[in-house]
Amino acid sequence: MDDILRREERIVLRLRGLYAAMGYRPYKMGKFEEYDFYAENRRFLESGSIITFTDTTGRLMALKPDVTLSIARGAAARPGGTLKVYYDESVYRAPDVDAGFQEITQTGLECIGAVDAYAMGEVVMLAVESLRAISPAFALDVSDMGYVLALLPELGLGADQSAAALRALGARNVPELGAILRSAGAPEALSGLFCRLAALYGPLEELLSELAAAAVNEGMRAACASLEGVAEVLRGFGSPDGVRLDLSLTGDMEYYNGLVFKGYVEGVPSAVLSGGRYDALMRKLGREAGAIGFAVYMNLLENAVDGGPGCDADVLLLYGGGERPEAIAAAAEEIRASGRSVRVQREGEGACRCRETRHVSGEGVPDNA
Repeated sequence: MDDILRREERIVLRLRGLYAAMGYRPYKMGKFEEYDFYAENRRFLESGSIITFTDTTGRLMALKPDVTLSIARGAAARPGGTLKVYYDESVYRAPDVDAGFQEITQTGLECIGAVDAYAMGEVVMLAVESLRAISPAFALDVSDMGYVLALLPELGLGADQSAAALRALGARNVPELGAILRSAGAPEALSGLFCRLAALYGPLEELLSELAAAAVNEGMRAACASLEGVAEVLRGFGSPDGVRLDLSLTGDMEYYNGLVFKGYVEGVPSAVLSGGRYDALMRKLGREAGAIGFAVYMNLLENAVDGGPGCDADVLLLYGGGERPEAIAAAAEEIRASGRSVRVQREGEGACRCRETRHVSGEGVPDNA
């Protein structure tokens, strides 16, 4: 059965099993939801473009642009307890201005409610194991936005200067960041620390002590404690490898807070996994609750190096046109009975992806090409 599934389908099955094994329940989203809700929270979406239409009652509806928003709204409407769900859904967005609308397939999970140090570590562990299920060559970059946000007031920057500094940090542009801090008259020692953060990258456990030693206030120390808690849980699960500290990771502060992370696998040039805490969104929706989750972008995995495009069949069986149909069928059945898949087509119809090519002989017996 596993042989006939596409690589992405096999990965989805592994991920579902992984999440279910940790007590997460499946979530199914409706195709259409009212547009107003997504319009009010447009900044939470990775793309601002939403596909809309008017239904038979005259309401303006949206073709699901985001799964997390839908889950968060449901959790806000039913407070009490901790919600742990996973999903496998398609969302519809326009990632680029000139790209047109695209279907984006996602598999992910959300944990909403009592999000403590263990819960954060569990979600990060599941992110690590999700990447490992895709490829043995992976990296999960993590950060805590609280560390940088607690440092900014110490620098004496204005609102515009702070925004510019965060953009430079996100781009790892140390020269530009230094220029911004100098023009703002920021203290030299703290400016040097901020610039060092932009270049800081490496194994989480190795860099935590350096990060803690550089903390100058309680907010920064709290962020370090948060990251240390995640590291402890990862050690408990035996999943500390492949996790890197990267303080250049930032998110929309209107919605995100604290821990943020992105995951990468060999052969894919962009992040295939993205997640973090979004308690601020829950407050905006009227519930005081912790919230953390991530999504794996399955559509990005189609041409990963370790998988590549799959084969159409094990054997390509070619016939010239003069053979009897019964003989062609018998030759195909002989291959199928051996446990291999077979694609039958006339010679000259064009190439296809098969591991072996054979020809039907005049007697109907498949000859090796």
